[in-house]
Amino acid sequence: MSDYAQRKPTGHECPPPPENPAGQPKPPGKDCKPDLPETTPPEWKAPDKCVPDPGCNCPSKPSSSGPDCLQNLIDAETAEITAAERAKVFKTDLEAFLAKAKAAAQEYNRAKYEKLLKQWQDQDRDIAELIRKLVCALPCWACVIECYICPLIYDLHDSELRLYDGDWKDYYKDYKAHNLYDLRYWLDRDRDFKQQMLQRIKNVLAAWEKPAQTIEKNLADDVKLIADCNKALGTDPSTVVFDVFFKLVPMHLAIAPTADSAELTTQIDAKFTQFCDCDKGDPDNCCGPDVGNVSWRQRLIGPQPYLVDPTLYFDIICCLVETRYLPAKDLVAKAEAAYQKTDNEIQRRKAQIDNALKTFEKDAKGAIPSDIDCCDYEQNDGEKPAQKSPARR
Repeated sequence: MSDYAQRKPTGHECPPPPENPAGQPKPPGKDCKPDLPETTPPEWKAPDKCVPDPGCNCPSKPSSSGPDCLQNLIDAETAEITAAERAKVFKTDLEAFLAKAKAAAQEYNRAKYEKLLKQWQDQDRDIAELIRKLVCALPCWACVIECYICPLIYDLHDSELRLYDGDWKDYYKDYKAHNLYDLRYWLDRDRDFKQQMLQRIKNVLAAWEKPAQTIEKNLADDVKLIADCNKALGTDPSTVVFDVFFKLVPMHLAIAPTADSAELTTQIDAKFTQFCDCDKGDPDNCCGPDVGNVSWRQRLIGPQPYLVDPTLYFDIICCLVETRYLPAKDLVAKAEAAYQKTDNEIQRRKAQIDNALKTFEKDAKGAIPSDIDCCDYEQNDGEKPAQKSPARR
């Protein structure tokens, strides 16, 4: 039995862990593989080009790719240059991650881990006792949250749905592109979706740059918050509801030992974390830390490092970098290139249309030969007619 299980808080017996304890962080993944969403733009076909009236025997034009030939070569070279530059950036990123991880591993050693773990165990007992007092002082705590705090989260949830159309995955199959603007819109949303995913991964990696210092600070902040809540409990329990259930408990569980640590199970019951049911995340904790689309309640405290055996620190960092950060960064670069290519074509064709009237008379007169023989344009008997042009719009 651990020291934690043997200790008893002053004034009452130390209760056993609840039957349904609150969730704790996931241990590092053993066989985590890159599993980020590959997306395919909607199919868009260029419209059929109009051809001259088959009643006229128009002379055939010499085969020419026009400016598109050079533009395609430029696009291909740009893609290669971008890939080479991306490889250099990736190498620089990896070197930076290695330097930070080495420094963090030296600080987050066995002695520091055991010290922080003991502090967390002591706080877990104190928070469980604080919750017991709060529930006694304010039995309707759950309704206070549901009636006054959850609606604020639901409004934010609704705004995200209105702005981003819910789950972007729904558009991978169903979205239809009727023109280049439709295609660019899809590519813009796809790029934005992947940039958000990359930023979440960056934020998690940043949180793990100095785990010892971050966890130590969070524990110190929680000590003060526990004391402040105990003082306010008798005079203003309604304000303590927010501090306990939206700051203290979420942070305490975010930095908790991993869920596979049986003897380190929290004394906090899961019912004290289950409210605002519409506020759901989409977790991706294959490597341990969650880099998925988190709930609004999780966003209030942001990503945090948690208490894990120091020997597993590099397992977490390497997994995050190898299976999440680098693939996500590559997806963002590809999405940016696809968007830019389509946007460039839109700008070229828009400029062509905008400038057409300015040069049309000169272009048309320059295209007409100076010596015209109408006999050259008559169809010969038995000659196969040219392909009929599609209907004009």
